[in-house]
Amino acid sequence: MSASISSDNLQAAASSNQRLQPELLAAQSLLMNMDPRNLVEPLRVAQASRARLPDLAEETAKEIQVALHLQQDWDAWLAQRELLRIDAERGRDCLAQSRRELEELRWKLEHWPAYERTCGHNPLAQYLQAIDARERIEKFLPCWIERCEDQLATLTSKMEACARQNGLEHLL
Repeated sequence: MSASISSDNLQAAASSNQRLQPELLAAQSLLMNMDPRNLVEPLRVAQASRARLPDLAEETAKEIQVALHLQQDWDAWLAQRELLRIDAERGRDCLAQSRRELEELRWKLEHWPAYERTCGHNPLAQYLQAIDARERIEKFLPCWIERCEDQLATLTSKMEACARQNGLEHLL
């Protein structure tokens, strides 16, 4: 059975080692300052059992490194998930806007003679270029949105599996 990680263990390591590993400093900072609900299970256990073991075993240091790596992965996945959600939503918004603009441009194209009479300028080339661009956007965005949503689903599955293993279900 491995020793629990504790703040006292980290402080003991700091006093015994003149040069404390960056991972241990990060773990100590996390244990002291972070809400336990946002920590992965090994670090949450360490935060809860701060006063237990006075000596930091080498095995505990390895556990800290593993737990910190897991915490860093989790935080990166959270950020990536949020970006993918925002990107997919932005893509849907752009697609809807492009479709509205395309509808308006097609209406204007049908009524181009009235514009020419009023403004003295033939708008056909301008309308056709704008329609072509919007049609290309309308063709591109659905596939792009689908790729974003597939990446989001893959990441969410990975996060759910990690959450089940590390007691983070409440953060999903």
